[in-house]
Amino acid sequence: MKSGTVWRRVKLSAASLLSAFALLISASLPLGDAETAAAQGVDTTGETTSTSVSSAQTEGSPANFVSVSAGLLHTCGVKSDGSVLCWGSNRDFDGNVVGQATPPSGTFVSVSAGFLHTCGVKTDGEVACWGSNEDFDGNEVGQATPPSGTFVSVSAGVLHTCGVKSDGSVECWGSNEDWDDNYVGQATPPAGTFVSVSAGAYHTCGVKSDDSVECWGFNEDGDGNYVGQATPPAGTFVSVSAGVLHTCGVKTDGSVECWGGNEDGDGNYVGQATPPSGAFLSVSAGAYHTCGVKSDGSVLCWGSNRDFDGNEVGQATPPSGAFVSVSASGTFVSVSAGLLHTCGVKSVGSVHCWGDDYSGLATPPSGAFVSVSAGFGHTCGVKTDGAVACWGADYSGLATLPLGTFLSFSAGFGHTCGVKSDGSVQCWGDDEYGQATPPPGAFLSVSVGYLHTCGVKSDGSVQCWGVDYSGQATPPPGAFVSVSAGLDRTCGVKTDGSVLCWGDDEDGVLDSDQATTPSGTFLSVSAGFLHTCGVKTDGSVQCWGIYEDDGVLDSGQATPPSGAFLSVSAGFGHTCGVKTDGSVACWGIDAAIHATPPSGTFVSVSAGDFHTCGVKTDGEVTCWGYDYYGQATPPLGAFLSVSAGGEHTCGVKTDGEIACWGDDIVGQTAPPPGAFVSVSAGSFHTCGVKTDGSVQCWGR
Repeated sequence: MKSGTVWRRVKLSAASLLSAFALLISASLPLGDAETAAAQGVDTTGETTSTSVSSAQTEGSPANFVSVSAGLLHTCGVKSDGSVLCWGSNRDFDGNVVGQATPPSGTFVSVSAGFLHTCGVKTDGEVACWGSNEDFDGNEVGQATPPSGTFVSVSAGVLHTCGVKSDGSVECWGSNEDWDDNYVGQATPPAGTFVSVSAGAYHTCGVKSDDSVECWGFNEDGDGNYVGQATPPAGTFVSVSAGVLHTCGVKTDGSVECWGGNEDGDGNYVGQATPPSGAFLSVSAGAYHTCGVKSDGSVLCWGSNRDFDGNEVGQATPPSGAFVSVSASGTFVSVSAGLLHTCGVKSVGSVHCWGDDYSGLATPPSGAFVSVSAGFGHTCGVKTDGAVACWGADYSGLATLPLGTFLSFSAGFGHTCGVKSDGSVQCWGDDEYGQATPPPGAFLSVSVGYLHTCGVKSDGSVQCWGVDYSGQATPPPGAFVSVSAGLDRTCGVKTDGSVLCWGDDEDGVLDSDQATTPSGTFLSVSAGFLHTCGVKTDGSVQCWGIYEDDGVLDSGQATPPSGAFLSVSAGFGHTCGVKTDGSVACWGIDAAIHATPPSGTFVSVSAGDFHTCGVKTDGEVTCWGYDYYGQATPPLGAFLSVSAGGEHTCGVKTDGEIACWGDDIVGQTAPPPGAFVSVSAGSFHTCGVKTDGSVQCWGR
């Protein structure tokens, strides 16, 4: 489905359009000092699962952050050294890489993550932007092409960006039109000097040096009715927050005044632009609700309390100050209104959220925070130690990070398992069939299949868990030295060198013999999609099983060449192995030459779905096969190991850093910083063991 189809037609889905913008409003303003962040709506959107932390965006990261800002499906933060780190999706709605999560080098003082682009102010006052430069129809509008000059702040909107320059003037760039290509002028600021600016959906507002507010851009709702979100009242203000169809600001006397629409996407009155009386320190305008921190530290919210299906979720019902637990005591210092939930930082540093708790986005982790930002489907906050913690949906963020030290791990299609230093196995990710719920006991190794997992225990026995409809999780008795879990069958090398396989032997096509035990003694075994290969004690490779390619059975991936091998890796429809002379031999489906290795000597090889990568003796990584996402175009440098995943590849460099390339639709090629000893690329996520034994994961 084209993104333009989703977002342009307000008549078709006004609520969907405005909802997406609401996400942006609460997640597109830079987190500068606490006052600015609170006044403009602290913003951040990354993704994690429930209260767990995730690798590049959460607790446990070695990176200390001073601010964080969330866009639609990506998050960026300014680290204590001034560098910017981003995580999440790097693509638009059509799957094209636009780079909103790939920041440039340099030192920054602030960053603002917009819809599909990001902008930041560098230490020299220059603004740098990255990401999409196009509208929803593919026309270039330039929201990520900033002008020259020195700026003090920047705010990235949907298709436009505005910044306050050092002389107080505001300059904007990007689209000046609404979703129907009508000129509305949100990127054409007025003359005058400003102290702050806030880019809304299709309108912009700023506080001028005389404390008045001026707005420009769209002044109507999705049906063409005047609502006045860009027509501010008279008076003096200290801050302003531009929402979707309404705007709110804190006046110099502490009162809040709002203007614009008071209805939800279905035309029902909800009152998001009708603030209560009282003195406020800050205000944040969300989609159809608004929240503010009062002078006594309490939070008041007004507007819709429901989701888009009419269900009560409570985003406008903040908690009171009367909590029984010590951690919940204290007053609020800042608040951020997201799409259907709200979060605030209390004076004791704890975070409290309320509203829709889908995927745990309103269930914050413990710990002390200095700021928080509520995004679309998740929330992120900066902790007092500078680490970033995120919670909520993980569909475009990073895989959940477990605690503890690990010896090894195996990344599969939707879940990951690792052997910890005490021999126990811990798994995370998809657990619909119990594939991520390991049994107790001490293990030597673990192998993750499609929907099942198997491990070799300290006594040599194999234990499996997860889906078992074909017997793939019912291992035979005996002592094993290794095990490899495939699609719906498993194979292991026993202590006497023989191989035993169990599970599906047909896959509904013909007798593929994929679980048929071969004769002979083996050193290692690798289970691919519908075939298995192993290196025998004499160095020869033996394979069994077949693959159906467009109705033609057995494309040769189970027919290895002659010669002596050191190792073998079975992929989707092909197999590759490193021979004793260091050369690589591949066999199977040869589409896009992914089974045609280059010349040279290799120390290891890894077969992905439709591409293969290997580390050569000089440390160079060479890849071949499908390269439509760049998964077969490795960077320069010397590597220790490489792992080919579904449509991306990651490798450990000689300095311990991880480099990834290829498909980054869910952040699987955006590794965190730090030194690693190993890496494993799955289908849509990647995990690595760090030098301290901890595991970090990224992707979905």
